Amino acid sequence: METRLQQRSRERVREKKEGPLTKVVNFIVRFRYIIGLIFLILIVAFNLNGSSIGEWDNTVSQRDDGKKSDVIFGQSRAIRSDEWMVQTPFYLSQAEDNFPVLNKNYGISGQNMIIAYNSPVKDITQIGKPFNWGFFFLDKDRALSFYWGFKIICMILLGFELSMILTKKNKYVSLLGSLMITFSPAVQWWFMQHVGDLIFFTLGLMVAFYHYFANHDKKILRSLMMLLVVIFGIGFVLVLYPAHQVVLAYFILFWFIGLLIHYRKRIDWDKLDIVLIIGALLFIGYVLFHFYQESKDALEATMNTLYPGRRVSTGGGLGLWQMLLFLTNWKTPFSNGIDIANEAEVAGFFNLYILVVPFMLIAFMKKELRKENYLGLNLLISSILLLVFMVFGLPESLAKLTLLSYVPTTRAIFTFDFIALLLTIWFIGFIFEQKRLPRWLRGIIVLFSGVSIYIVVNNSAIMDYFNQLDLILTALVIALIIWFILSLKKKIAITLMLLCTIASGFFVNPVVHGTGAIYEKTLAKAIMKQNQEDPGQLWIAENRLYNFLPALGVKTYNTVRFYPDAKMWKDIDPKKENEKIYNRYSHIDAYVTNGDTKFTLTNPDAFVVNINFDPIKELGVKYVVSKRSLEDYNVFNFAHFTRIYGPEKGKWQIFEVSFPEDSEGTNTEGPSATPEPDPILPNPAENNSPVNPYSYYQ
Repeated sequence: METRLQQRSRERVREKKEGPLTKVVNFIVRFRYIIGLIFLILIVAFNLNGSSIGEWDNTVSQRDDGKKSDVIFGQSRAIRSDEWMVQTPFYLSQAEDNFPVLNKNYGISGQNMIIAYNSPVKDITQIGKPFNWGFFFLDKDRALSFYWGFKIICMILLGFELSMILTKKNKYVSLLGSLMITFSPAVQWWFMQHVGDLIFFTLGLMVAFYHYFANHDKKILRSLMMLLVVIFGIGFVLVLYPAHQVVLAYFILFWFIGLLIHYRKRIDWDKLDIVLIIGALLFIGYVLFHFYQESKDALEATMNTLYPGRRVSTGGGLGLWQMLLFLTNWKTPFSNGIDIANEAEVAGFFNLYILVVPFMLIAFMKKELRKENYLGLNLLISSILLLVFMVFGLPESLAKLTLLSYVPTTRAIFTFDFIALLLTIWFIGFIFEQKRLPRWLRGIIVLFSGVSIYIVVNNSAIMDYFNQLDLILTALVIALIIWFILSLKKKIAITLMLLCTIASGFFVNPVVHGTGAIYEKTLAKAIMKQNQEDPGQLWIAENRLYNFLPALGVKTYNTVRFYPDAKMWKDIDPKKENEKIYNRYSHIDAYVTNGDTKFTLTNPDAFVVNINFDPIKELGVKYVVSKRSLEDYNVFNFAHFTRIYGPEKGKWQIFEVSFPEDSEGTNTEGPSATPEPDPILPNPAENNSPVNPYSYYQ
């Protein structure tokens, strides 16, 4: 056998022959965890994040620090209102209130913040949210930096580990794969929401399960992998978005079963397995039971919402062109809008599925190839089963039995694209180990692929967004990538795919310094000062400022709700005549009025409520933030508004409201109850409006 000295000598000889690029790649791979830690420290130290909270500068523009924007690179995305208008304020509001499970600053009864986008809470469930851990030992600005930095860096590392597994340790392809996964448009456009979270946890579980079986003889590594299963398993379950979750859960289960079958004869199960498996199941079960006990009322309310709780899908209806929507992703970060859907809805994962599947079906006719490439076969079967569901659908009873009734086809496409990307990474590693195909065969494959893409896309709704030049260039680039892969021109193929990844994913989210877009506003400071002087009072925020106030630690009547607050609507709608409007996940835009209380549904996830003075008095509202001159109502003597701040740039004002002792009845005369929305304000409803079958609401 070769001695350690001989082995080291041979490695030195090989290193001398290596080029500079190979040395750089080897250095990165060898020290990847240290490099990742250094980058995380730098991101936190420089207070950087990728949030689009700069959009608040378009809503509340007057700042105390003299800046116009905190964006260092890229641009804020108004379309990502689920992030900058909802989730980031949720996280910051938790930091302002010491991370409660029930944040009482949302509405009358408060809101469960585990359900609310899994915000940071001082609770055992946070074991499954490692990217939230920074909130418990850092200030809120740097905690947000930790969130973004930790999530991106860990996803790159997990993507690399999984790609190494799929490509049998091809470092170049694995580095490419890690970037293609992490900076895929689907992950970047939905980074802080369900897709980003679920892909993160799915990668972790796939890597942990593989190494648990493949390195079963290493007890320390085996124990570490089970710890990761516990963390990522809890996190996966608590995402609570079955439209993506159910299909990904089936995919992970399929991956697990495939590994179990492959390694069944190689593993000697021992007492440590019993301890690890039973211990993990008991701990995960305890955490989930604790979560259920803590949140069962909120869970029940969420499941009983009209949107999204009661929607039922049976799958089916997939068009071939929908599988190619990801081809638009190189353009969406740089365009001013997309007609066929919004940018987030068409975001996918780059893949060469049209090339991979025929090759795999031919190659896997040989038994030895199936055995050697069982992971590729696992991915192929998973993708085909999902494709059958998306094309043909299931009977409603079977869909409900399998929980696939929660999965609209438009959501299943995200998971299909993800599996197709993993297949692409596996396929590139597989092809690079084979002999080069004859030139004539490569030419036929490339021509067929390019022409197929052109024909399918040219006769689809994608052409409402693409022009002929866009389509020709896209088909040509894909054809070139396929040609260089099949020609085993590894560096060129990898470079082209890296450029596609950079164009489609690197420019989606901005690089931002701090949270000044919220906390450096003169309006924000005035609100926080008043709240400190008169704490615990109930506020109303007009003109779509509803989720801005809770981020400042202010108790706000109208916010973003994941489920309805029964007490919140008791005085306003005692007969529940408008329950169909507010029984949903909703952005609530409220206005005080001397007219009748009125509800208007503006989108499946947004409504406007004009609230009469009488219920406002019953609710105990004391402060209103508005752009209107609410003193005009004082003449009617049913409510008295005293301006205590403003008007500032943008017309923002803070009013203290009081009610005369002798007020009774309702006066329907006076100023307009609800002014026209200011055109400069981003509308969260419009941002996700259902413009076609790709609507978020399906």
